[in-house]
Amino acid sequence: MSYFRKNRVNRLRSIPLILSGILMVNLSCGCGGSSGSDSIDYAALGASDVTGVGATPLTNGYVYRIEDAVQQQSGKGVDLENLGIPAAKIAQIENIEVEILKRSAQPELITLSTGANDLIAGDAVSSFEAGLREVLAELRAISPSAVIAISNLPDLTKLPSFQEKPDRDVTEARVGAYNAAIARQAAGANALLVDLYSVPLQDSYVSDVDGFHPSDAGHQAIANAFMAVLSPYISSLDGS
Repeated sequence: MSYFRKNRVNRLRSIPLILSGILMVNLSCGCGGSSGSDSIDYAALGASDVTGVGATPLTNGYVYRIEDAVQQQSGKGVDLENLGIPAAKIAQIENIEVEILKRSAQPELITLSTGANDLIAGDAVSSFEAGLREVLAELRAISPSAVIAISNLPDLTKLPSFQEKPDRDVTEARVGAYNAAIARQAAGANALLVDLYSVPLQDSYVSDVDGFHPSDAGHQAIANAFMAVLSPYISSLDGS
């Protein structure tokens, strides 16, 4: 759910990767968890929504809310590795975020949000799906028993930014095709599907700043959707 307009995506792609690295260093921390041996390792992959863009402060983003909810439900510490990179498409998730994760501890919990930037950029569904298949396969190789949850896309056409300025690459048909691809690959990788498309897109869920990213309320709604799917599996996260 990384909802940059196409022109914003293009500008962000021109930022040297070193800046993204700095951002990841700042955000890849166990902000609410402890580092004990019984803590749950949680890795979050995706783009700007994962880093918390739209939330005030960034640590009110949905990934951090998931961290807090898992900690509260499990009674264990949670070590969060936030690997989100603003404007990341599926290729950057595979080539940067997954590569970083390979050098980390095997996480018990992984969340993945992807597809919006690829869709907005006009990328074919087939190329996105092939990349997603590779990412999920690599995540399974890194941590075979991890609980993996991947979200689909909400109806991007209903976001204020695209209501005001329609984009030929942002259509209901393409959103549906991307979501079908996400569902296929989630099933193939034994990953949990978080259905954001079915969450009613209320005005309060979208940032007033850009009409695109989730607001604080939107981040909470996304966290709630993830936890509704994850909650039955939290007890299986042994933190070992």
